[in-house]
Amino acid sequence: MILFGEDKYIPALKEMWKLCFLDEDSFIDFYFDQVYKNEETLVYLENGIPAAAFQMIPYSLKNGAETFPAGYISGAMTHPDFRRKGFMRDLLFSSFDIMRERGFDYTFLIPQEEWLFDFYRKFGYKETKEVNWKPARHCEDEVRSNPVKTNNLDCFTASQFAMTDATIYQTYFRFLSKILQVVLKTETQFKQILYDFFNNDGVLFASEQGIAFTFKGKKQIMVKEFFYQNQKVKDMFLKGIQDYYAKEKVKIISSSEKLSGTKGMIKRLNDEKPEISALYISMMMD
Repeated sequence: MILFGEDKYIPALKEMWKLCFLDEDSFIDFYFDQVYKNEETLVYLENGIPAAAFQMIPYSLKNGAETFPAGYISGAMTHPDFRRKGFMRDLLFSSFDIMRERGFDYTFLIPQEEWLFDFYRKFGYKETKEVNWKPARHCEDEVRSNPVKTNNLDCFTASQFAMTDATIYQTYFRFLSKILQVVLKTETQFKQILYDFFNNDGVLFASEQGIAFTFKGKKQIMVKEFFYQNQKVKDMFLKGIQDYYAKEKVKIISSSEKLSGTKGMIKRLNDEKPEISALYISMMMD
């Protein structure tokens, strides 16, 4: 039996999440407190017990000058005791009908293991391609009228950042919106990402002309997502990051020079809409 989520199923869903994804309790609590919604969740019940589930989270996809509503399949999981029974297949087919009824033109997801790409291809999902990002002319004009200031780079840790400050979101959204094919985020979705980012000891560097999400790895500093307006801004950020981390080696995983993003898949739900093959899915969503 497939039905929408209910509060009474949340403890079992949390337990299933931990079994399937091996996440810490702090992240699971964060997800179910901040992201999870009953009306966006499909649960497969077997003998009254949640056996499989996932969320269909609303996002907007930008394709050129147009934006389209899309459902992000998040937390797709099947309890180990109920695998290989076709429950996830049935959930996916049901979700396609529900998302179409809700007006979603596309659905996308991020497979967590390589074998899952073949699994989701059976349901019409296609792997997204890389997106090359080139600043629009108005961005170049903006840089000329707003020259780089080497002393205006702000650095935020969990204890320093106020979630009520919308300035950082505006900067992030401005860069995302310049990408031709991209998953956009609301301010609430961005704050959810920041919550998890800071909970994992991430350090955020930002100015009006760029933004960088950094983590300290075992041997180097990882810049997981990095947007900047020009080479001078990039150099200024890298110097600030190196100074903060005491000159340790910095590795840029994703940058505005080549937007590979997180490896995802997309499926068109509305045949009247264009096929989208290239899509930038934020590294911070993975």
